[in-house]
Amino acid sequence: MNAGEKLPSRSQRKPIEREEDDTYLPPRNEVHPSERGKWTHIFYVTLLWLFIILVISLTVWGIKYYT
Repeated sequence: MNAGEKLPSRSQRKPIEREEDDTYLPPRNEVHPSERGKWTHIFYVTLLWLFIILVISLTVWGIKYYT
């Protein structure tokens, strides 16, 4: 490149055009979406129910053996 040549400014540059490929494949995460959010929700709901059952069972156990 010669010192006298100037590059066009960013706003004047044309984007590189890409030809459509017949073998184009979409990204894997679009074809096979992750189920991480679903399993995380199930995990937290299960933890919540186990905690509720623990509190109820300890309360019943305490009332039964305290009296």
